[in-house]
Amino acid sequence: MLFLITDKYIDINKNYYRWLILGLGWISYFVIAMAWYIMPTLEHKIIELYNITPVQYSTALTIPFLFAGIMSLVGGILADNLGIKKAATIGIILSGVGILLRASTSSYLNLLIPMIIVGVGMGLILPNLPKLVSIWFPPDETGLATGIYNTGLMAGLATGLVIAPYIPNWFSGNIVLGILIILSGILFFCFVKNSPPGKKIPDTTVFEGISTAIKSKNSWLVSISLFLSLAGMISLQGALPGGLNKIYNIPMSIGGRVASLISYFGILGSITLPFIANKFNNRKIFVILIPIIFSTIMYITWLLGSNMYILWIGTIIAGYVAGGALPLLMEVPTFLPRIKDDPVQQQHVGGAAGMLTMLMNIGGFVGLSFIVMPLIIRYGYSFGFFVAALLFASQALFNSRINFP
Repeated sequence: MLFLITDKYIDINKNYYRWLILGLGWISYFVIAMAWYIMPTLEHKIIELYNITPVQYSTALTIPFLFAGIMSLVGGILADNLGIKKAATIGIILSGVGILLRASTSSYLNLLIPMIIVGVGMGLILPNLPKLVSIWFPPDETGLATGIYNTGLMAGLATGLVIAPYIPNWFSGNIVLGILIILSGILFFCFVKNSPPGKKIPDTTVFEGISTAIKSKNSWLVSISLFLSLAGMISLQGALPGGLNKIYNIPMSIGGRVASLISYFGILGSITLPFIANKFNNRKIFVILIPIIFSTIMYITWLLGSNMYILWIGTIIAGYVAGGALPLLMEVPTFLPRIKDDPVQQQHVGGAAGMLTMLMNIGGFVGLSFIVMPLIIRYGYSFGFFVAALLFASQALFNSRINFP
């Protein structure tokens, strides 16, 4: 039935069609992130349900990043052979299956393996959405489109943190969320097209795309920068509800809402700050200042967290500022073909996006599990959050060397 509706009533030649595609990508990002990020607010319950340690919990929370990074290459290969929409659809549905399997609580593996499946699914999605944007949107709209679909990820993470206390139980919550993800994948498959009519992207393989991206200084700079960005941000946001509970005796449900402000107000920042940066044609200044300002405000807010007014207002301001960083950097693969001396061309954008998302997601896994959480356990939350803020701020060094058109 959906195929008939697509063919009969939706004209892919119309200008609105690219926004429909973007909206479906946004929905998929949102529901996957929401299902994933009910975990930080439920940290204590999950540790009890699965009878695991805090380190095991943080590994399960962040392991989707690792497998999303690794599988980004596979996502590109599948896109070469099956097409962008089929590869992304497989990824969405796999993520839904992972959430469904998470409902079982008999052992640690019943949490770890489903989260690995979620990561595999995300790895098939991530390199394909930037490629869809670069194909469907004109150059003057790629920044806006990139910012919009990234708000799906931010809104999903924030909503997961907020709704977690209201889920009746872990089993039914995962069943409902898993089904929602699978339904979003079906919608994506039925309505998304690989490219506009008459527009053909030169054939290439993901290996050619990545081998070309490896020769690009800009690709390396933005990839390392996003590695540091997610290493710091996921550590801060993932550990914040537990830290506020243990240090300031703030209930986990309130801590989850505070942590969600980073993403909710990041949505506003991801729309307005890239627009301002592009309007004044000065992206570089923004990507240098944003990491430093966010890290400074967020760490001071943590130190003064006993004051609820400072905690809420500081997190709101920090979240808004941080929101501008990701879309400005995620846009880089789409404009590399416009940089005169860069080897990446239109047909290599998918490979460049795969390289970028691989390192970005590995950073999301490494930061909390192997750097920040061990430091928190040994030296306390304040030192761990300081290191997390430092990781996020250090991306400014690499951002200062990226060539923007």
